[in-house]
Amino acid sequence: MRLITHLTNIRYLTGFTGTTAFMLLGPRKNYFFTDFRYRGIAQALEKSPTRLPFEFIELDEKGWATFKKLCKSGPLEYESAHMTIDELAQWKKRLPGKALTAQKNTLESERMIKDSGEIKKLKKSQQINEETLTRVRNLFKPGVTELELAWQIKAIGHELGAEDISFEPIVGFGPHSAIPHHQNTTTKLKTNELVLVDMGMKFEGYCSDMTRTFLPKKPSAEQRNVYEKVLRAQELAIAAIRPGVACKTLDEIARQSMGKDAQYFGHSLGHGVGLDVHEAPGVSSRGSEILQKGMVITVEPGIYLDGRFGVRIEDCGLVTAKGYDNFMQFEK
Repeated sequence: MRLITHLTNIRYLTGFTGTTAFMLLGPRKNYFFTDFRYRGIAQALEKSPTRLPFEFIELDEKGWATFKKLCKSGPLEYESAHMTIDELAQWKKRLPGKALTAQKNTLESERMIKDSGEIKKLKKSQQINEETLTRVRNLFKPGVTELELAWQIKAIGHELGAEDISFEPIVGFGPHSAIPHHQNTTTKLKTNELVLVDMGMKFEGYCSDMTRTFLPKKPSAEQRNVYEKVLRAQELAIAAIRPGVACKTLDEIARQSMGKDAQYFGHSLGHGVGLDVHEAPGVSSRGSEILQKGMVITVEPGIYLDGRFGVRIEDCGLVTAKGYDNFMQFEK
């Protein structure tokens, strides 16, 4: 049997969004455990057409006894990537003498391939994301702070139907754009200054992720050159996307196109997007996955000149039978 404790994986299987639950997946039947606070929700989900049908068992004294009885036969595999040493010790204490082994076939590998319902939610999330940035862009005026723009991203996204943000927005003015994961400050936007914005929204649990770098009205020749180099790297990588291509190959294509400036590109080219804004596959030089139809990945090359400025351009889209269905419509 498989013990599922990671709440994102539980949401993927059942739609449950509470804070306490675990599941046992068996060869013939699946079981969902949570406490009395979520009894009504669990009972409703039990009767709903979830991804994985299950029997709900309430976690009271009787429920724990049932759990232990169900675990008596056969091995039990746990989600090692999502369990601390202390948590594993607690499960072993609940099941004395029971051998627990790490899962080889993880739900993360299953989640890499999106179905039509997931793709629809991911596209809607991106639509909200892009409309939010369209409105926020009008606020790019001298004197506005990074924190003010980040707050507006959250507020406008909520107004447009997002349930949450995928991550804290990154707003970098001038030299701050050279910090890939800059933390927003009260720094004010200056006239003729470059702006980098990395942002994402959540729609029904599914994330979006997008980065745009806005050159000033009068960019320097260096700024324009770096921007064009990053854009070219992205275009070449996207053109190579198709089933059967190694993720690390995309990363290599982007870096090779940058020439000597690849030394200023210190992060991976991209990642999977779904219920988590960063999930498998990893699109990097260390990535072992092969692209498959149904994967949703980002392509986000960047060049960062410390203390001066940085450029990152990020799109998100679906790997199709013939290439890449780019969810992004926002101009570059």
